[in-house]
Amino acid sequence: MLHKSFGLIVLISILFISCSDNKNFFNKVVSVQKKSEGYQLFRNGQPFLIKGASGVSNFEELKLAGGNTIRLYDTLNLKQHLDLAASLNLAVIVDIPLQVKNMNYIDPDAIVWISEFVNTHKNHPALLSWMLGNEVYFPQLFSNGVTKRFNAILDEIHRLDPNHPVSTAVSTGAVKEILAIKWKSPNIDFISINVFGRINDFKSIKQLLFLWQGPYLLSEWGNNGPWESNSTTWKAPLEQTSTKKAQEFNDRYVNVINKIDDGRFLGSLAFYWGQKQETTHTWFSLFDEQGQKSQAVHELENVWKTRENVFNGPMIGQILLNGKEGWNNMIFTPKDTLFAEIALRNLKDDYHFQWQVLPEMWYELVDDDIIFDEPNLIVDEKGTSILFKCPNTEGPYRLHYKITNKSGYFATANIPFYSMKHTD
Repeated sequence: MLHKSFGLIVLISILFISCSDNKNFFNKVVSVQKKSEGYQLFRNGQPFLIKGASGVSNFEELKLAGGNTIRLYDTLNLKQHLDLAASLNLAVIVDIPLQVKNMNYIDPDAIVWISEFVNTHKNHPALLSWMLGNEVYFPQLFSNGVTKRFNAILDEIHRLDPNHPVSTAVSTGAVKEILAIKWKSPNIDFISINVFGRINDFKSIKQLLFLWQGPYLLSEWGNNGPWESNSTTWKAPLEQTSTKKAQEFNDRYVNVINKIDDGRFLGSLAFYWGQKQETTHTWFSLFDEQGQKSQAVHELENVWKTRENVFNGPMIGQILLNGKEGWNNMIFTPKDTLFAEIALRNLKDDYHFQWQVLPEMWYELVDDDIIFDEPNLIVDEKGTSILFKCPNTEGPYRLHYKITNKSGYFATANIPFYSMKHTD
């Protein structure tokens, strides 16, 4: 009888411990749970698949488009951004920037301000997770310089805030970084991968994920980055039209993201939800400076809401300069007068057209709000064509074209060329 009673006590104890663990799990605001078939992200006790974007603005448009998450890189005014997200029932992934000095060690003062930062915002209802560094450089697999302090910060965040998971973002080429994180930072809750155009080659990403074997987020995806694009002989990347980018957003979500079923996928974030100067002011921008939307926003709404609504805004087919495309490496002199034209797919009466000749900015760092304009170049311009003079100052340039109308959407295209003075 005593033996049976002891067995019953052990069984009750096991059940109590199991229930307590389960209770602790569901008491967490956000958690990644390991299950027999893989991993599941939970928010407030409910399964949660991340469908969102990376940026710092246009929260209302994200909600209307069917997104549920915003990744914030900018920690300025974070409280106001978190409050706005909460009012719209949007989840927020908060980036914690890490400064890696001399590629050898993380600033030793980082743990102090990060602790204060986490303590300030850890209880906000909009918070989904922390992103500890964006493409942090792990120089050597067995070097303690970066990873030792990275782990100290990671453990401190977990101690201060056990209710939200912590991730870090890597690029698709970060094989050594993935191995270093796996072997030396095993307490990271999930990995985030900035994939951009490499998402089309998902087999190679799977090979990278094979090294990780844990849960993951596709943290930056969308149109090809400048480093993934063809360039002129003077290294000016060739940018696609906004119409082509929009089609890629749709195709990549439908044919890749929507078909991921590996038990480890936590969701995806489109890039960039807002206006951003990077190579050009239009390369990644899903919105313009006035808050108008690109066609890619429409396509994201279609895939997030599983619908096929027809786009009725402006669409561009092709831009030609002196009858040629950008890959022709066009070099002119200040004596030349140039002619460009645009092929439109759906010309409407309410279209507003804008042509600009701008110096290239891919080779230097500039503020997001600065756009340089080359004056007195335009000889004659019409809606779909322009006659202009080649700039006097030698160097790389780009002809930009933009269409807007009452739809609230815009379309853009540009083409690079080079101005070279004759040497007499």
